[in-house]
Amino acid sequence: MLRAFRNRPMRLCVKAVLALLVVGLRPAAGLPRCPPQDELLAKAEIVVEARVKSLSIGESGLLVTDGTPTRMTRVDLEIKRVIKGKYSGTEAIVYGTVYPPGPIRELTMMAVLAGLGDDDTFEWELQRREIGDGVAVFSMSSCNYYKFPVDIVGPD
Repeated sequence: MLRAFRNRPMRLCVKAVLALLVVGLRPAAGLPRCPPQDELLAKAEIVVEARVKSLSIGESGLLVTDGTPTRMTRVDLEIKRVIKGKYSGTEAIVYGTVYPPGPIRELTMMAVLAGLGDDDTFEWELQRREIGDGVAVFSMSSCNYYKFPVDIVGPD
């Protein structure tokens, strides 16, 4: 077995297999699974039909001392209609951490397709999170309710 690792092509194959294993891991591999989407919809307070105006990933500007990652995802939504609950705005900004990321692939696809047709809207839960006294944001996590067009982003 050790002779195989001395062989350059074999070392390259082992490295490739290890790289594929690492790349193939999903961020939520070690996290508890989210409830099914129908349960998330039942628990959601505000659900809207929306379109992505912009999507960005970058430094948040938060000052942390414990080494917590400060990169965040920001999604600017244009609200088409309210499906559940009450929300009077026509726009919303949703923030999320990079880990767990939520449906980044689907949101990216919807951002690319925004304005190209009738299938550029999707259902999204506006989940309010208090971050201080009298300060709240809409947050994104891997356990938010969402429903994207199947013909655009594929089945779940």
